[in-house]
Amino acid sequence: MADNGDRKEAFAAADAKQSTTSNNHNNMNGASLSSLYQSPSHSSTGNINMGTPSRRTTGNINKGTPMTRPRIVKTVAGDEFEVWPMSRDSREANDIIHGTIKIPPAVQVILDSPPVQRLANLKQLGAAYNAYPCCTHTRKEHSLGVMELAGRLCTRFMAEQPQLGVTAKDVLCLRVAGLCHDLGHGPFSHAFEAFLHAAYKSEKEHPDLYEERNAKFKEEYGFDMPELDEHYEHENTSLMMIDAALSSIGLEIDWDNLDKPLKQIGGGIDREKFGVDGVPNNRDRETDDQIGIDKGVDVAPKNNRGSDNDPIFTSRDWVFIKECILGKPLNKPHAPEKQTHFHGRSKKKEFLFDIVSNRHNGLDVDKIDYFHRDSLAAFGSCPWTTWAIRDAVVARGECTDPKKSSQFKNDPENPIADHLMICYPKKHVNSAMTFFSIRMANHEKVYTHKKTKAAELQMVDVLLEADKHYSMMITTQVDDKYGMKLPTNFDKFQHRKLPISRAFMYPRLFLRLDDTIVSIIENKAIENPLPQLGPLRKLLNERRAHKVYKRVGEVEVGPTSSDRFWNMSEADIKDDFMRDAEYHNHRQAVYKIDDKKVILEPDDIIVEKRELHYGRKEKNPVSDMRFIVKSDQANLSNKVQGLPLAVEVVDLPMNTPRSFVRRTIRFFCRKWRKVELVTHCFNSWKCHIEDSAGQTIEPSTQFQIAEEDEEDEDDDHTQSESQHLCTQPDDNRPLSVKKRKYSAETLSQKLFEEI
Repeated sequence: MADNGDRKEAFAAADAKQSTTSNNHNNMNGASLSSLYQSPSHSSTGNINMGTPSRRTTGNINKGTPMTRPRIVKTVAGDEFEVWPMSRDSREANDIIHGTIKIPPAVQVILDSPPVQRLANLKQLGAAYNAYPCCTHTRKEHSLGVMELAGRLCTRFMAEQPQLGVTAKDVLCLRVAGLCHDLGHGPFSHAFEAFLHAAYKSEKEHPDLYEERNAKFKEEYGFDMPELDEHYEHENTSLMMIDAALSSIGLEIDWDNLDKPLKQIGGGIDREKFGVDGVPNNRDRETDDQIGIDKGVDVAPKNNRGSDNDPIFTSRDWVFIKECILGKPLNKPHAPEKQTHFHGRSKKKEFLFDIVSNRHNGLDVDKIDYFHRDSLAAFGSCPWTTWAIRDAVVARGECTDPKKSSQFKNDPENPIADHLMICYPKKHVNSAMTFFSIRMANHEKVYTHKKTKAAELQMVDVLLEADKHYSMMITTQVDDKYGMKLPTNFDKFQHRKLPISRAFMYPRLFLRLDDTIVSIIENKAIENPLPQLGPLRKLLNERRAHKVYKRVGEVEVGPTSSDRFWNMSEADIKDDFMRDAEYHNHRQAVYKIDDKKVILEPDDIIVEKRELHYGRKEKNPVSDMRFIVKSDQANLSNKVQGLPLAVEVVDLPMNTPRSFVRRTIRFFCRKWRKVELVTHCFNSWKCHIEDSAGQTIEPSTQFQIAEEDEEDEDDDHTQSESQHLCTQPDDNRPLSVKKRKYSAETLSQKLFEEI
């Protein structure tokens, strides 16, 4: 006990000595330094809650240091709040793909924000774990990997080609863009986007299913349910959540002052201490305290004001971050009006916009990371793609599509139409082809695997059923003072609760929409055992028992978009399938199990049109890349105007695929006890469409039955009856029975005798 008392006294004496030394040092550097982080309304000896000190802090931690003290900011409206300087400590994380990842202080601030932490509850591959049990990695892991690769590639350009003018803040912005690029993804990966599309379609085609829900909503709030958009893009939601991440630390983009520090809208991180290293570069902080916030005076250093060398984040930097994620100029509501060109960086740095999302050919750090990460989880290995970072260079490249390019579509006279693009030495043509082959393989074997897709379709049905019955599924915390701070453009938001299909409209709601939403739905369904919730509870029980939907078959269609069935909608294909099944089974698709009739219903079947490609539809993605010949590589150190011209490679390798797209039509069955029936109906339908493959069929044509081929000499009773039936006009007959050389009834009977 005595030792402990002596130890405490020794620590107290050391703290007092250190505090005295610190005060003397501050006095030697003038009064302005002593009031650097001091509130104007407090004396230098006043007591302020100093918060958690930096790891590098020495001295009395109860009083804090200039690197950790907050300051009081007054708004024009008279509100006061505390803002804190950003920590200067970098952190490290260990990644299974990239090894040790260094996280700069500014990135750590965003990483700790609620929108980014939400990614830890989202599986990167959604329902793929049903087919590949190891595919359980999260979007947070992937986002950290993209952040690291974006930083490495941008740092390479800064070191190897200094004439490009890449700065440390450019590197930091690209890191943040890589970290935030997937913030807009919903539960179960792309299944959420499929759910929103299905919800929009269902509400338009079957409004009666949502009458009760919408009536309850209007009774509660006095206005109608917000409308869904026909097309949903998760990138736009990512931009909304970036604004939410900034507002959670008290900051916001100011479009009226793009070259000034971010707008301070609340307590959190000090806008003047948020950037590359968190320390102002020769800034006059006394001027900032007096007039910088209240009157909007630009307090950036005069020699770096608004430039890329200014270490402090400006609003333009965050516009740049958003543009890197979206891959194109911003539009409403993320900009005051639709933008026609990039605002984040000048034309001389346009190659930076292709690091996270490559608008020219699709080879970017996002795909480099998830190709490798997903392949490792599914197959245990993956071809290394380090060359895509190690050997990347910036050169002038011919525009891949001058007619659509915002830079050249208004200048058709430009003879070269060249961009500053990310290019590669010509020796990597084969490597590039292999890279895009990984995309094709992963989509076929993992992302659209039959069991993965079946589980996704089942999850879409679960969300649709819940969306029909729960008009106010999740609270929006409109009046919750402890809720996440919101951007000012949501100040007039009035909805207190919204269904799942509208969660992406509000940051606080979307924040809690992750893979755990199924448990929330299940608990609500159990707590309220209403009869109308029976289908929902049945789906949830089947999911618990791992009874996912069953794929019964698929049909390969032609490589061109003119294929007759590919041009038909999935609903039209299902209608033709049902007509075929009913026609060949005496107007009703029926068979027996234990003397009980099993009838095929349209809702038992799901038709999916699957398109697999290398990233550019029918086009070879390598043809959109630009390569540097060996003789021009020595000119990469020239000034920007003298950089060599990278060109398209015409002599592609011999192993280049003949076709770059594969299209299939897949059929899934929702009911396990009807799988056998649907399988036989599918086999019958497949035989019939193969026999009539030479005909041209339009989606909107009326189904008419042609006469049988007169050359058929089979004259038994079954054939005669079939021919008699086929000569009768019947609009309900399927396309698959046209000009058939065999008996449809005989084939159907033969197939179903096995049951």
